[in-house]
Amino acid sequence: MKTLNKTKLAVAAGMAMGLASLATAGPLVTFTYTNLSGQYAYNPIGDTGQFQANAVANGALQSDGSVSLVPNPGAGTAVFNPGFTGRTTASFQIDISFFNRVGNMASGLGSFTSTDTLGNTLTGQLAGDWVMFGGAVFFNGAIRNAILTPAPRLGGIFTGETGSWNMGAPMALQPLDGSIVQIHLSEPVNSNMNADFREISVGVAGQLIPTPASMALLGLGGLIATRRRR
Repeated sequence: MKTLNKTKLAVAAGMAMGLASLATAGPLVTFTYTNLSGQYAYNPIGDTGQFQANAVANGALQSDGSVSLVPNPGAGTAVFNPGFTGRTTASFQIDISFFNRVGNMASGLGSFTSTDTLGNTLTGQLAGDWVMFGGAVFFNGAIRNAILTPAPRLGGIFTGETGSWNMGAPMALQPLDGSIVQIHLSEPVNSNMNADFREISVGVAGQLIPTPASMALLGLGGLIATRRRR
């Protein structure tokens, strides 16, 4: 089984993000996972399907990843080393539907959940397009309504096997929105997405920014605080 390296994923993600028009604010939270175990259930009636990828520690597939707070004070990276699911309670899962095929493209809707070693979670909704060409399969889409949820009693610091960051700054700007996710399937059994496959190495990269609404609310809060001080 061929695994997916970070360099290939970074190049693919960079191409997708370069084509996307993001909001003026830079990325606030970024995440990358490689060597996830991907599987796909195809339904020939209607030419639809359901894709899922999970972090695993299973033979050749030893998933790894990182989730970072980028520009703010307290910025840092929670690192999940290869095979982290076999040593910790951290996890990652992504689910995306496949429908409305036109040529080598199709639509997709779904969600993802990233869980750290303490039980804090980052979740979001996905909407975008599947692209199939050259024997490879990609999904490029927007992330909507991404939310950080602290774990009871232990929450507040998103923690990896090494590294961590304070969730307070991005939580003050929730929901996070307007980002692009890039998913690359490494040599799937069927690159036309018209047959089932299992245990295919998958890489995911994404970045999150505050929604315009959350930025406006933050600005309004600052204005109110300023007036109160006066």
